[in-house]
Formats: sequence, C-alpha cells, structure tokens
Amino acid sequence: MPVPRIVALDIDGTLISSTKQILDFTRSEIHRVVAEHGARIVLVTARGPESTAVVEERLGVPASFVTYGGALVQQRTADGLRDVAETPIPRDEVLALAAAAREAGAHLGLYARDEWIVSDVDYWALREARNTAVWPSERTVDELLAADEPVFKVMLRGAAPVIADAAARARGLALPLFVHAGREIIEVFSEGAVKLRALALLGAAAGFRLDEVIAFGDTESDAAMLGASGVGVLMGNARPDLEVAPQVIRTLSNDEDGIGVMLRRQFPTARPFRP
Repeated sequence: MPVPRIVALDIDGTLISSTKQILDFTRSEIHRVVAEHGARIVLVTARGPESTAVVEERLGVPASFVTYGGALVQQRTADGLRDVAETPIPRDEVLALAAAAREAGAHLGLYARDEWIVSDVDYWALREARNTAVWPSERTVDELLAADEPVFKVMLRGAAPVIADAAARARGLALPLFVHAGREIIEVFSEGAVKLRALALLGAAAGFRLDEVIAFGDTESDAAMLGASGVGVLMGNARPDLEVAPQVIRTLSNDEDGIGVMLRRQFPTARPFRP
C-alpha cells in the first residue's frame, strides 16, 4: 500500500473536539506529516467554505476544501482556492423545502456559495453561529430565493416535535436529495453531494489516487469515503453500530487526539510522544 500523500479530514466530530477546539497534539502531528512527508490536507465537511476557512486558519496549514457534504470542491493552489466542481440543489427543490420549513414552523437556513441566509437570527441561528464562527447574512431568505442564486445546503432547526413535522413534510415531497436528520436538525444537500465522489473529483484535478489517501470521519456520510481510501479511520466517538468496510480502522475519539495518534502510527517518527 502506498504511503499516504493526502490526509482527508472531516471537521465536526473528527478534527475538532466536543468543545470545538483542535487539540494541540493532533495539530502538531498534522504539521509534522505536512513538513516531513509532504502530505497535503483536504478538509471534507458539511460546513460551507467560510466556516471551513476559519478551521483551516486555526489548523495553520493550507488545505483543499470539500464543503457542503461534497457539493462544492475546491483545490488549494499557490494562487488560492480553484473551483473543481459544484452541485447545488435544484431551485424547485429549494423552494419546496423552504415551504415545508415554514409550514412546520422550523428555523430555515439557506447556504449560498459563500453566504448563510436565515429566516431569523433566533436561538437556532445563534447556536449555529457559535458552532461555526460564521455570522448570518443581512439578506433575507425571500431575497435569496428571488435572486435565483445557487443554494448548496438547506438546514432546518427546531425543537424535536417541529423537526419531526418538518421531516414528515420533506419526506412527503419525495425529492431526490441527500438528507441528514437528527433530533433538532435536518441538513439537505443535492443528491450528487457525496464526500467520496467529491474526493475522487479533487484527486483527478490535483493528481492523487484514492489509495494514496488516509481519511478520517465519524458519521454515515463519511463511511463510503473511509472504505474507498487507502487508509480509512473511524473516530472512536462514532456510533458503535455504524457500518463501515471491514478494513476501516477505529482510532480514539475526537477528545482523545484520535487523528494525532493514528498519524503517529502511519507516519512513524523518533520525536518524543507527548500528547
């Protein structure tokens, strides 16, 4: 198996801890494999580019971006980020989801390319802003919809009964979309927004193969990417019943330097081990 040249990192639940921090040992190990082995970093996330750029800055090494769950793919070059592929949600489906959110009384967030537009800067918007270090746009949802701009992600938030109602309405629409649903949140992406597909597209543009990737993740949306990479690593905080390919390795949790210790294993060094 080739030595990994690419380190693909999911963000939430993987690169950052439960307190939304990048742990020091994990950061230092990422810096080491970049400096000593020439590894390149790819941040693979459901977040948008603005929030991902904040994580890249805190990480302290340049990275390519796979954002919106794979709907927007950008290669890091000497001149900045270069677009590789984009797969926005069809407009009719955005309108239908917005209507379902309003009927259910859910908080609605729409993600344009570099902008987050919300139905209200309420409790749910404040929570998301705190989690992602991005403040919502001053534009309204109606202004965005009237402008007919590409939308890459639709997010509905609310109390559990509200989200259950919104989920039922969304299912009734029978739209060909990728949906990640939780107790108080629904995230919707285009059907073509798949992390594995996006990583393969980035590889074709940047000149690397999937078997040269070590990929880290913690949820179902990461499973295919982990199974197809040269080394796939499932975080210890993932659900115990999450189904992944048999070759995928389980590491420690995101609160225990799960990335850092696995990089130390895959890229050995004589440096003191001081997590």
